[in-house]
Amino acid sequence: MSLRYAVLTLLDIEPGSGYDLKCRFERRVSHFWSASHQQMYRELHKLHQEGLLDCVEQSQEGKPDKKVYSLTGKGRAELRHWVTQPTAPQKIREPFLVRMFAGHHLDRDDLHSALDAQLQLHREVLKNYREQNERVLNSDTALQKRYWLAHKTLLLGIEAEKTWITWLENLRQEAETK
Repeated sequence: MSLRYAVLTLLDIEPGSGYDLKCRFERRVSHFWSASHQQMYRELHKLHQEGLLDCVEQSQEGKPDKKVYSLTGKGRAELRHWVTQPTAPQKIREPFLVRMFAGHHLDRDDLHSALDAQLQLHREVLKNYREQNERVLNSDTALQKRYWLAHKTLLLGIEAEKTWITWLENLRQEAETK
């Protein structure tokens, strides 16, 4: 998948500025996709040039005008077409796993520190996802019904984080005996 379709998907839900989109990205799809602010703005500009997005400038008091993007009919059609295509499973690209693969270079204390730090990160992510899940469960029923598949991706993110935590806890415990 490319950032292109993540942007189209988020703008299909609701128009927004680059900043709005970045915030939505962090709240709604960060459990399976990431992008920098710069990447987001480049993609918005490109999609607008291709005629997939409309852009309206809105004035703001005391701030520069902001550009609010929304899908065009062409953008919606491309998103619909993309959604119908099969998707090949992606390989995991996880820097921490590369570190563990080279972990024979770590002494016991460094290994424990690395595992503890990673555990803390995954616990924080899980906490964030659970908070997002509570917001979804407390949202309007019509929205829940419309975006039930999007919610399922969040639930998968929760399960993935729980799996990471279990794996790290087991690894940490095993490291105690090594």
